[in-house]
Amino acid sequence: MPIVSRATKREESLNGSKNVAAVTTENAVGETLYQSKTKFYPLAFDDDGRYFLKPDPTKPPMPGIQEYYRLREECLSKGTLFEDPDFPADESSIHLTPTPCNHTHYKWLRPQEIDPDAIFANETFSRFAVQQGALGDCWLLAAAANLTIFPELFHRVVPEDNDAIRGGRKGVDYAGIFHFRFWRYGQWYDVVIDDRLPTKDGRLVYIQSTRNEFWSALLEKAYAKLFGTYEALISGSACEAMEDFTGGVTESYDLKDAPDNLYEIIQKGLDAYAMFSCGMDNKPNESGETESENSTPEGLITGHAYSITKAQVVDIKTPKFQGKVQLLRVRNPWGNDKEWNGAWSDQSSEWKFIDDATKRSLGLTFDHDGEFWMSFADFQRYFETIEMCHLTPDCPIIKQSEGQFKWKTSAFEGEWVKGSTAGGNRGFLDTFWRNPQYVIDIAKPEEGNDQSTVIVSLIQKNRRSKKNKGISCLPIGYILYRVDPSEIQHKPFDKNFFGTRPHVADTKFINVRENTARFNVEPGTYVIVPSTFYKNEEGEFMIRVFSESPNKMIENDSAIDISEPQHEPLCLSHMQDVDAEEIQKQLVPLEKLFHDVAGEDGEVDWLELKMLLDRCFEDDIAKASEGIRKAYLSGAEDNQETMLEKAYLANSGFSKDACRSMVAMLDADGSGKLGLSEFRKLLADISTWKAIFKQYDEDDNGHLDPFELRDALESAGFKLNNRIINKLMHRFASKEGQIWFDDFITCAVKIRSMFDVFNAKISNKKKEIFFGLEDWIAQTIYS
Repeated sequence: MPIVSRATKREESLNGSKNVAAVTTENAVGETLYQSKTKFYPLAFDDDGRYFLKPDPTKPPMPGIQEYYRLREECLSKGTLFEDPDFPADESSIHLTPTPCNHTHYKWLRPQEIDPDAIFANETFSRFAVQQGALGDCWLLAAAANLTIFPELFHRVVPEDNDAIRGGRKGVDYAGIFHFRFWRYGQWYDVVIDDRLPTKDGRLVYIQSTRNEFWSALLEKAYAKLFGTYEALISGSACEAMEDFTGGVTESYDLKDAPDNLYEIIQKGLDAYAMFSCGMDNKPNESGETESENSTPEGLITGHAYSITKAQVVDIKTPKFQGKVQLLRVRNPWGNDKEWNGAWSDQSSEWKFIDDATKRSLGLTFDHDGEFWMSFADFQRYFETIEMCHLTPDCPIIKQSEGQFKWKTSAFEGEWVKGSTAGGNRGFLDTFWRNPQYVIDIAKPEEGNDQSTVIVSLIQKNRRSKKNKGISCLPIGYILYRVDPSEIQHKPFDKNFFGTRPHVADTKFINVRENTARFNVEPGTYVIVPSTFYKNEEGEFMIRVFSESPNKMIENDSAIDISEPQHEPLCLSHMQDVDAEEIQKQLVPLEKLFHDVAGEDGEVDWLELKMLLDRCFEDDIAKASEGIRKAYLSGAEDNQETMLEKAYLANSGFSKDACRSMVAMLDADGSGKLGLSEFRKLLADISTWKAIFKQYDEDDNGHLDPFELRDALESAGFKLNNRIINKLMHRFASKEGQIWFDDFITCAVKIRSMFDVFNAKISNKKKEIFFGLEDWIAQTIYS
């Protein structure tokens, strides 16, 4: 039996260790979504995952963040209705692109102005009460309809403490303010809105209810605020909305390539309260033009998101057939008579052969409500995609269920940084191993199965917030390797490991928010390597693992440590020793210069130190400055800005910040100055770091190339992990991911200072230190 078997029939995207992975460009629904610039209140739930822990009203508000309870009390005390300054009742909240301020299409009204009998929600809120409006967000309706099936899920997104609307009295118990909760990359947030809704001719323009309920219209407004505008919700993805409503993990399948056991996956998912959506692509009309949301002869709507609400196998006996039939209950979020008209549809002849007890177990009705039954075979024939969202164990409905299947989960957040952890796919073997690595142990399934089902989800974060800058989703994917636990002593796995070890599973690289795949794996230890398709593409991500059996995931990265500089760097055959005689010769005139600069007190401050170092390393600084000028200002027109930049680069030398850090590193008495002996020690350190820098700067161009910083620092005795290296790259690297000489020296000084502060305070073997606030501020400000 194979170690890992795919749960899908997808084409293999990697064939051998040296083949560059295939990349798939998806016209992913939902790519139009933007991230709002508004900051939202982060939520914490109780141990049961149900009740939101309210903020302490005695504490000052979080700056720049709207707090529902505080704002509601302010409005009630003033006798006013809330007007949201962050999502105003004008065209800026409708459109993705700006429109003239004096031009408006809609009138914004509060619920009581639209319907005198308006209420927030009935006690028996129903999936049939939600209908689509003028906005193309049927995918949102499909997810919202799924929410209404389970009150525990519904009230996690739609809080029960929202005002009832009907009978509400301004200044007494109604403030025109509502709040909704959404999950974003591992954190729940509270989104506050006012109750003004866009209308035309007195009717809601967007999502509406068949009854006088307004929860769905207000939910849509809150979700629009989450992404910036209403238009941002056009042509989205149901799986993203389901994920944002639950915090679950989503899967999607092309039904032509779906796994053979898809119906069993659907059944098991529904039993575990998973949410489902399905649809079919738009079809060309007779003139060859593609139109959205057209009816097919079978009564289905193209380019439209449906939800699946039940799966059940029934026994049937007809004159021509006897046996079991796999059925699905599907819902059109329009909630009207646009329903499937084939076999097992409302009033079809098949129902005559089903007994009443089975009909009752199915909850069978024949209303024109958009919900219908069809066989799984017809579902596969006419629908093209299916999306599902599996709930996390901390979800209240899962916590309360007994005897039901519950996923075991692990999650990590990470980052691809140019020149550090953005190693690209396995085709870039020299840098692939630089990607973040995660080791996961999969336990043996309790039921005695040989394999455990594992779902691995890779989400790229916050890409849509940059869509207006021309930045879209990156092609992302991951590869899975089987490892022996003894091999994990070497962290991280290096180029040699990935160059010789065959992978056991992978995904295609796809430019969507979330790339998820399902595998059946044998119990054991695996390493997952998430990456972008091309190297040096930057982005944040979250990786999650859902498994049938218990799993434990850790990041496979170096432990932080400091040691003596290595005379044989990791990737070099040898390293030139620092020439002690040469340094001594340099020290004679430098000591004279030191005394001349230092004056009577015999010490130098940061500015005087800069003069000394710029003189000592003037050739290295000149080379770096020239390289920076070519990289940043070559071909630039001589305007005021570039002239200032050129003047700065021509006279920079060691920076003010670098020189102050050097003083702090060796200034034992806190005087802000260095004496001659301290200067000699500093010069020896810099000379050592310079020798290391030159060994890695093999082409003598004055900078380290991307991905060389970690190795160079390790040669200097600083063993750091991805998180620290990423921070250093953000702080010291150029836009090309290069590290120039003076930046490398400054970087080394900063790291050395941090180690010195830590080692001076450490008093136990746990590698932990404790600071009082004053001590912490003093240490961090000065170092």
